[in-house]
Formats: sequence, structure tokens, C-alpha cells
Amino acid sequence: MTAKPSQNAINVQAPEGLSIRVEFMGAGGQLFINGQSYAVNETGLAVPVNDQQKSNLAQRGPWVGQRLRDGTVLMSFDLDKKEALLVPEKIFGGVAKFDDQDDVIKSVNGEGLHGHIDWRRITDNEGQSLESNWTKVTTQDPVWFWLASPHRGDGGCVRKSGELIWSFSDRNNSKPVPVVRSVPVRNLDI
Repeated sequence: MTAKPSQNAINVQAPEGLSIRVEFMGAGGQLFINGQSYAVNETGLAVPVNDQQKSNLAQRGPWVGQRLRDGTVLMSFDLDKKEALLVPEKIFGGVAKFDDQDDVIKSVNGEGLHGHIDWRRITDNEGQSLESNWTKVTTQDPVWFWLASPHRGDGGCVRKSGELIWSFSDRNNSKPVPVVRSVPVRNLDI
């Protein structure tokens, strides 16, 4: 293995089969692996730098977990409907009781989370997609989060991220509120 420092980088060449451990002291580091660039975000996740791709969206296609330029994450997409569902990088807009979820939506739209004012509550079906794609869209530990549907008179439906189950919780309990926005696939800024 050889290592050569340059102005803002350390170039390392490793023979086949050898592992390299890299530690960054915060966000902003970049890795260049076989000609592809990867940026290190604040959670320590190395994600592809999208500027490297000169091909258009139709040639390379979107993928679940893809980080967009505005900081949102592609949670799911339907090429038949030509629609993509995006979540903020932190997934949740806040924490609230079941009946106060709309206050979270008003708050994130009021502050223009990731530069957008069209965030909405997640539907039950979208909650199932979030649950299924949890490890692709975030490195957060699994948590119970609110869905849209009430459960009987005194409860609300919840899902636990990363686990294929749903349950219910008392409406007065505070839970994370996932926020999403739908956009045409052609409008993805990758």
C-alpha cells in the first residue's frame, strides 16, 4: 500500500483484497473510489456525489435512498405514475400527539424545510414503504412513528421503522411525525 499526501487529500493505493479504514472528523470529507466520488454526510454515511454522473435520469434511473441536491432522500418511486416520494434527511418533521400532527406539517412548511413548502403527512401505505425502505433512507435507529389513520376512538396507527408490523398507540402519546412530498420523477434534482 502506498500513501501520498497532496494539498487537500491523501492518495492511497491498496493492492486487491486489502481493506482501508477511513475516519473523518465531521461532514464534508470525500472518498474517491475507482473514479467515483462519495461525500461523507453528518451521520457518517458515504453517499455518491451525483455530479459525477453526466448521463440523464432515464439512463441511470433513480434509486431508493438516493440523496438529492436539496438534502431530501428518495423514499420510493412509481415509474408507471412517474411520481417520486421524498422525505427530509432526518425523516421526521417533529414529534406530536396523534391529533396534533398537522401542527408539525405547518411548522416544516413555515420554515421551508429543505427549501420546500409542500410537505404533508405520510399515508398508511407510504408508512409501509418507509418501514420497508428504512435502512436504505437513513442510518437512524428504528422508532415507532405515526401513520394517518386513527384506531378506534382513542388511538392512532403506528409503525416501527425497519420492522414489518403496525400497531396502535394512545392518541395522547407523542410520536415522531414523518413528512413527505410527492414530485414528478422528471423533476428530481439529482
